[in-house]
Amino acid sequence: MVELLVVISIIGMLAGLMSVAIPKAMESGKKAKAKGELTAIVAAVKAYKQEYGRWPGTNTTSDTSFQGGASESLLAALGGSSSASVENPKSIRFLEGASPAGVMIDPWKKNQYLILIDSDESNSLIYQGKTVSISVLAVSFGKDLVQDADPTKGDDVFSAELK
Repeated sequence: MVELLVVISIIGMLAGLMSVAIPKAMESGKKAKAKGELTAIVAAVKAYKQEYGRWPGTNTTSDTSFQGGASESLLAALGGSSSASVENPKSIRFLEGASPAGVMIDPWKKNQYLILIDSDESNSLIYQGKTVSISVLAVSFGKDLVQDADPTKGDDVFSAELK
């Protein structure tokens, strides 16, 4: 009887530990997946620039931002969609993972990615009032869907480390 109580208490302790560890591991996995997808988006944008000699997107203003509908046209062009033949006349598939309509949702299944492109070739972007020395930045707002006030804290995931 004592042995049975000891076994039951050990199983209870293990179950208690697992109920805390599993959600944390799931969240870490989602952040890693988002980081991988963000890195792939940046690589696809840079490959597009290498192929066509210009950044994707029809907007020529500095620090072009793509989110929502604008990111759909960008991701459709990067995905080689026939609907984006003006942007990507060779229909090269630079990016895997986006739907033909240009939709690529973050691992939390709630938000599209924010993509910033330095279209004026200054090799710097302005993100939340701070100048970042990078030509392309992709961001996921994480589980809470809110852009964090401080990019170095919170659950936002970036394609590159912000300094």
